[in-house]
Amino acid sequence: EGVTAGLKKVKKGEGLADRPIPVPKAPVARAAPPATVAPAKPPKFELDGKKWDVQYQVGNKSLQITDGEVKQSVYMFKCVDSVLKVSCKVNTIVLDDCKKCMLVFDTVVAGIETINCKSCKVQVLSKLATITIDKCDGMQLILNEGSLDCEVVSAKSSELNIVVPGKEEGDEYKEHPIPEQFVSKYDVAKGAWSTVCMAHTG
Repeated sequence: EGVTAGLKKVKKGEGLADRPIPVPKAPVARAAPPATVAPAKPPKFELDGKKWDVQYQVGNKSLQITDGEVKQSVYMFKCVDSVLKVSCKVNTIVLDDCKKCMLVFDTVVAGIETINCKSCKVQVLSKLATITIDKCDGMQLILNEGSLDCEVVSAKSSELNIVVPGKEEGDEYKEHPIPEQFVSKYDVAKGAWSTVCMAHTG
């Protein structure tokens, strides 16, 4: 009793409301390391063997190839807001990862390929047999009278429009959106699926 003398007796449950509620300390947020920006690569425009390399051009509207040969190819890579004019017959032309660029060409023997491009335009002045458009957004293909029979192969692309001349000389060009949506139905009798594109209206 001598040890406990003078101490206040607390019943079970008493005094809990007066006790401070422990608050866990918030973890200290570590500052994220600054994002490293890759240095811009120098623009390139040269003939390497049989391939014209047009790379990392920005805002260049005067790119032109006039002395190309039919066995040569053109490769345009990571260009932005630039215009390339090919005024000679070449074998192939490739646009890869370009943005807001325009390609104007005379004649391509094998075909043209566009990959991962955004808001780009391709215009043919003489002859085009085939163009492949893969993973592109906002592409516009402008055909002339001599290329209306060309084959256009598109995959995983959106906002693809093809512009063709009018029926009569002097008529305005007409723009045709290429369908992006498809409807598939199962034919029980044939045991196979049939897929048709959804036509644009208006």
